[in-house]
Amino acid sequence: MMGWKQAALLSLVVGLSAPVLAADAAKPAAAAASGVAAKAEATWDSVKDFSHKEKDKAVAAGKKLIAATDKKIAELGKQAKGATGETKKAHEANMAELKEKKKAAQAELAKLGKASGEAWDATKAGFSDAGKALAASYDKAAAAFKK
Repeated sequence: MMGWKQAALLSLVVGLSAPVLAADAAKPAAAAASGVAAKAEATWDSVKDFSHKEKDKAVAAGKKLIAATDKKIAELGKQAKGATGETKKAHEANMAELKEKKKAAQAELAKLGKASGEAWDATKAGFSDAGKALAASYDKAAAAFKK
């Protein structure tokens, strides 16, 4: 059996460590949130990790990225159906920019599928840059619509 002194000491230790444990438990959630943001930022860059031998995988990954962005663009279009006035004009301009950026990303993806070993790194960078421009354009359009 435990004496009252041992119980008091154990109680004190547990009581003092609770805030530390709670803070440690919050760290993974914060790290996960920043990790999600980093992952979202790096998705277009992830194509750069493929070697020329993995060209088919790189193209498939690129198609998935464009398709995912296309779904987000379609959803944004649905949300803006009831827009009027200045909001509608801004949305139409943003959608035109998105279509242009998507077309550029698709063109870079087509180049990626045909790239030779010598042009592989430059072609990957071109696709990554076009994808980032598309993502930035989407973010701008989504932010403008939320205002």
